[in-house]
Amino acid sequence: MVDFSLTGADERILQAAREEAVIGHRHARYYDKHEDELPPSVFPEVADKQSPHDLALELKDQTSGPAIIDVLLHLEESYADTRLRRTRTGLGQMIVNYAGTPEQIALFGRKELSIALTEPGAGSDPAAIRGTATRDAQTGEWILNGEKIYCSGFGGADGVLVLVRGPAENGVRPFMAFVVEKGAPGLKMLGQVKKMGIRSWDTEDFVLQDCRVPEFNRIDADFKKTMIVFNGTRPMVAAFGLGVARALLDFAREKLGERGIALRYESGSALRSATQDRLLRLEALYDAALLTILRCKWLEDRDGRHSGATKVEASMAKAIGGKAARRISQECLDLLGPLALSEDFLAEKWFRDARIFDIFEGAGEINRLIVARWLLGYSARELA
Repeated sequence: MVDFSLTGADERILQAAREEAVIGHRHARYYDKHEDELPPSVFPEVADKQSPHDLALELKDQTSGPAIIDVLLHLEESYADTRLRRTRTGLGQMIVNYAGTPEQIALFGRKELSIALTEPGAGSDPAAIRGTATRDAQTGEWILNGEKIYCSGFGGADGVLVLVRGPAENGVRPFMAFVVEKGAPGLKMLGQVKKMGIRSWDTEDFVLQDCRVPEFNRIDADFKKTMIVFNGTRPMVAAFGLGVARALLDFAREKLGERGIALRYESGSALRSATQDRLLRLEALYDAALLTILRCKWLEDRDGRHSGATKVEASMAKAIGGKAARRISQECLDLLGPLALSEDFLAEKWFRDARIFDIFEGAGEINRLIVARWLLGYSARELA
């Protein structure tokens, strides 16, 4: 029999995260209105407390698994709205630690490096990337040119791993990856992006204009190797979306309860109102999406993050989780009516926040294509 219960260590770690979530809600509206201002690395209210992530490391042998507890922690942090602690792990440094040489790992592995894929006009199609890398034969340096947009975590990071097109080989310009540190000549930062939702999320654009980096900064991570890392992050972003959706679902349940519309799980459909039925369906959708994410993370714990074995499950989790976040938030707003639009509460903010989770870290349509190719046995060329 499958046991879905959490361990005592899991509960202890998540309780610490929930306590911080209550504090995070107090800062949510401020950073929603001050999106150019990056939150501090650690908020004063938790500076003298142990981080839930550090506690998870301390109790890792007693948890349900490092990948499982990590995704549950991130769900709680997104429920909090504003993260009270800045994590020093970016996607760029994950790729360096996975694909770099021992010397590159020693230099870059502890630095916070975001990742830059998206370009104007490229969107969810990496094949449309037009940024270039050319080698200066005299100096041995690489000269990078291009524009990158929607780069998560870049504002507070030490640098970025950029994916660009290298010199043509047999008529094809291959993907190449380079570490570009802050302060590199030719790197021009464009500031925080104006967004509809998740405004406290560090998102910055930048331009590479004849940006010179040494040969040492070239990482042996082609497009395929880079995409493997997203097998771990796609279900994580789906969990972010579910955290936001759960905040709105809890708020809707609370406010409807104040109006005398309380859920009675033991009642049959004949004794429930249409509003109660809708809430129950949204709760079921939330649970289904969460179990899809947890199964993916269970496989990751079993098979390893970089094995590539969870590619399809990661796409399933992201497609289902992103869609669930949008549907739950939209229906809760409908159930709440005018109450949801007041800035006295965070409901309208959560609605705006949830919209993005079906798009970034792999749009829902792209992830459904990945799953469809696997189910039908088609290649990317046959089903695009």
